[in-house]
This record gives sequence, C-alpha cells and structure tokens, in this order.
Amino acid sequence: MMRKIKLVALDLDGTLVNTEKKVPEGNYQVLKQCEKAGIQIESRKDNIRMNNTDYKEALFYTASIFNERLGTEFSEDNLVLRCFQTENHQEVFEQFCKQYFPDRLEDRYTEDGYFDFHASAFVGTGDGADGILLRTDIARHPAELKHILLHELAHIFCTRNEIDGDNFFERYCMDDTISREEDGTINAGYAVWRELIAELIAFELDDNCDVVPLRRKKDLLSYYEGELLTGNGKMGVSMILCEAMTSAEGEASMTWDAAKSKFTRLKPFDDPLYRDLLELVFTHVRKYFIVIDRDFIYEIGVLYLSIAAQAMIASLKNRFQEE
Repeated sequence: MMRKIKLVALDLDGTLVNTEKKVPEGNYQVLKQCEKAGIQIESRKDNIRMNNTDYKEALFYTASIFNERLGTEFSEDNLVLRCFQTENHQEVFEQFCKQYFPDRLEDRYTEDGYFDFHASAFVGTGDGADGILLRTDIARHPAELKHILLHELAHIFCTRNEIDGDNFFERYCMDDTISREEDGTINAGYAVWRELIAELIAFELDDNCDVVPLRRKKDLLSYYEGELLTGNGKMGVSMILCEAMTSAEGEASMTWDAAKSKFTRLKPFDDPLYRDLLELVFTHVRKYFIVIDRDFIYEIGVLYLSIAAQAMIASLKNRFQEE
C-alpha cells in the first residue's frame, strides 16, 4: 500500500538552490506541486528558523520591491504583519481583526480548513492600514517566503487599484440584488482572476522565477487540470493561465495573434474553452493590466464554469465506462 507523503526535507545549496542562490525553474515547479498537494517542505541548511522580527524584515524588504517597481507606498505606517501557527491561528486571527480589520470577523474562520494557507492579505477600509497574516510553523527557504509575500502584496495592490475608488469584491461579489446564478458566476470569475493577477505580478517582480517553454510545464498543467475535480478548481484554472502567460511563449508575445498558434498546439489550450479563456485574460492584461469591470469578470466566470462542467462530465463518462 502506498503511503501519502506528508513532508519532504531538502538540503539547500546544490539541491534546492543553485550556485547563484536561485531556485531553478524545475525545482520551483515541484515546490508548487507539493504545496498544492499539501506536502510540507522543510529546508535543512542549519535547520533554518525565523522569528517574528525576521519575518517583518522580509515583508518590508519585499514591500520595497513593490514600491520601487510599481510606485506603491508600503511602509510600517500602513502595512502590518501578524504571524500565526497551527495551535493559535484562531486567537491570532481574532486579535488581528479586532485591532485592524473588524469586518473580517464576519468570515467563517471557525470552519475546518479556513486556515489552510501560507499567508492571507487583508485590505483596510479607506486610508486604513493593510495587513498580512502569515503562517510561521513551516520552515521555508527565503526565496519561497519572498514569493509568498510578493503574492499577498499583489492582492492588496490589486484590490486598492482594480476599480476606481472602490472594492470590486464588496461592490459586485456581495451584491444581494442579483440572481443566485449571476452571483455565482461573478464570484467564480473573480476568484479565478484575483489569484491569476496576483501570481502574474509576483512572478514579474521575483528575480528567482525563470521563464521556460510551456512544453516543460506539461506535468504541472496536467496536475492543475486535475484540481477541477478536487474542489480547488478555481485555483487550478488560475494557475494554468498563469503558467501559460509566464511561459517563454507568453512572455515573448505582445498580442494574442502572435501567441495563439504557440499555445493552441499544447494541452489544455487545444480545447476551445481554455483557449477562449486564455485569450480573454491575455488580451486584457496586455491592454488594461489590473483594471477590471463587472462584464470582464462575468465572462471569466462563464468560461470557468463551462470548463468545470466539462471536466465533471468527462469524469462521469470515464467512471461509467470503467464500471
């Protein structure tokens, strides 16, 4: 009987990182697959551990990258960090929210699985501080921590700038005046988009990320497709789109006409639904970057739900054939 792998311990120099102290693309892709599969990665160089001060320094170093590259103004005056571990996650969350983000106390944080994340971004109201809640009972290589923080800062950046003077989620995803079907479509579309755009920004700002051909991501794309049947389909589709747009083919193409033939000869983009979705977000990012509107998000939602339904039907057909 095969046992489920729960933890992988890695040496750093010459194993996880190369002689330039960077995580090669192949290793980076494996780390991402392990994370999605719930496998904990331990780095074993001098049993690396960080304290809260180290994490704070890492956050503001990462924030300085944002400030330099994207013109943000993250500082200790408007950005706060709280660290939590498995045994105190609910207590830390409640204290953090009571002090800075009282509206988040309405989240369903007492439900199982709520804290199954590495980090989570919190966006303040108006000119209020923004924040990041970071899980620290996992030993990480500094390069991995940097990327996680870049991703969460990207969430904050996008939320504050994606529509003029308002919060898209609060305006459209919390709208109780529309039908249940329309609400579900918009929420699905926004879930796909917000993870995609945050990871795209993190990739572009992270000098540890290498650009490789899409064909070398074949196994990773297949893994993410499988997420459609695990309840994590929105994240899976977001990552499929991200892997395409950050591939050598995506980075080298400024227009969809230039990129289309490069993508459509490879799975899953030989499928019209995936192809249409990639075209939609590829074109939008090139033209509008992070700025979005309701119709764009709704269209993403329609295509995502069609892809999810198609995957479920294919799975059921395969099951019936096996029986």
